[in-house]
Amino acid sequence: MAYDLIGVAGLTNGLKQYYSRKLLERAIPSFVHLNWAVRDGIPRNNGKSIEWRRYERPTATTTALTEGTPGAQTNITISIVTATVSQYGQYDIISDVVDLQNYDPIIGQLTEVFGETMADSLDLVARNVMTAGTTVQYASVATTRGGASGVGSGMVINFAEVREAVATLENANALRYDDGAYAAIIHPHTKYDLFADSDVIQSFQQAGERGMGNQMMTGELGKFYGVTWVVTSNAHVQSSLGLSNVDVYQTVIMGRGYYGATSYDAMGNEIIVKPVGSAGTSDPLNQIGSVGWKANLAVARLNENFAVRIEHAASLGQALK
Repeated sequence: MAYDLIGVAGLTNGLKQYYSRKLLERAIPSFVHLNWAVRDGIPRNNGKSIEWRRYERPTATTTALTEGTPGAQTNITISIVTATVSQYGQYDIISDVVDLQNYDPIIGQLTEVFGETMADSLDLVARNVMTAGTTVQYASVATTRGGASGVGSGMVINFAEVREAVATLENANALRYDDGAYAAIIHPHTKYDLFADSDVIQSFQQAGERGMGNQMMTGELGKFYGVTWVVTSNAHVQSSLGLSNVDVYQTVIMGRGYYGATSYDAMGNEIIVKPVGSAGTSDPLNQIGSVGWKANLAVARLNENFAVRIEHAASLGQALK
């Protein structure tokens, strides 16, 4: 006896695909690189650039004054750091048919994805400035990023590297943040290597909270050795630039006032939606609309001595680029 089967022979057109109304979530990094910036705004009608100033402390003296003689004059130095704001943005143009007939609410979805992309873009702009500082520490026996003496496989971050970086900051009198700690931004692969260091593990076990709240249970680094550790896949990785094409990870440990960020007071970051038919004579048949984002930002390092960039390898495989 022959049976009719759905999707077979005469019932081929009876087999349809069901579209779930629940859209899948997107994977996004943690956007943290602007969290510790000294923030300033540029008021309306005050140009595109900003100048930060610092009065440098003169060298201390241990030479006693001669009675009745004031000695030589001490001149004060003023250091300045400048930054110019740039604009960033992206957009997509959609047709009237897409707007009306697309199965998903495309305007809402484009607004969400462009909002995430704007945050990601500004995070990367800040990261690229932060990780270009001049105080550099190379892991293990490396003395450069690449070349024969560059960062090679196995030269990972560990407790000794952290101690050295913190000592460098303390020797430079780098200021700690309001929570009493420096701050560090690390990649998940860097976190993996830190938790492989027995000294780090013992510190968490012995000094951390007992029970399920301990960092060894939660996987959250939190504070360690006077540093607040924050993990993001947006941490800077220099692809294949180390010894034998090793990826070089850049871990920045910083103090208060290391870097600053500014933008225009009168021009905020925004998602811009232009409805179909809003373009006037450039869209004579009301056929197109658009969704986009626009932002403005400038980031600058304010004190090169207030951060240390540790350049190191990682035990795990290639990082997502």
